[in-house]
Amino acid sequence: MGLINNSINEQVQCPRCGSTQIYVDKKGYNGGKACCGALLAGPLGLLCGTHKANDVQLTCLKCKKTW
Repeated sequence: MGLINNSINEQVQCPRCGSTQIYVDKKGYNGGKACCGALLAGPLGLLCGTHKANDVQLTCLKCKKTW
């Protein structure tokens, strides 16, 4: 017997309006947080700009909800 492929082509849907028109963006380095961190905690505070830098943010193009 071969491998059974149970993959279903599910699309990401907006939790608010159900639209499938979704924009995916990766959050990057935040210079504002880094500057504030440097002022408050010195050179070690520069690392604050990398907090949650690898998170992905989804935005509905219809209703503008982000999650």
